[in-house]
Amino acid sequence: YFSKKEESDLDIELPAGCTDDTYLSTLKHWLRRIEEHPFDDNNEQGKQGQKPFDFIFYQAGVDIHKDDRLGRLSISQEGISKRNHLVFDFAIRMRAPLVICMGGGYPRDDWAPILNAHAGVYIEAHQYLSSVLEEAWSY
Repeated sequence: YFSKKEESDLDIELPAGCTDDTYLSTLKHWLRRIEEHPFDDNNEQGKQGQKPFDFIFYQAGVDIHKDDRLGRLSISQEGISKRNHLVFDFAIRMRAPLVICMGGGYPRDDWAPILNAHAGVYIEAHQYLSSVLEEAWSY
């Protein structure tokens, strides 16, 4: 890290060089754990239409990309797309608005893979939301 690493409520270390399978299975596991967690016994999701989050803040960093010069992971573009869809699906299940922010992504010599990964987050969000809205309006 460039500076002292900050700690949060939930920090999950992944091994350097981690690839899609490990990354995505870890993410699925923790999203499921968060979804099942009784944050407040008086305010569990589903009780009287209440939900545990006002919104979800998605720091959609692409420094996990295999072509990133500073990141320690080795996630493919396909893996990043799968991550995005896992987060989008999670937000829908949690019935929480999703705030998406750009984060990380440091090119080596070729900027294209990193720029495509950044753009992909927002293009995929648009496509996902369009399909969800289309489904909702078809009823």
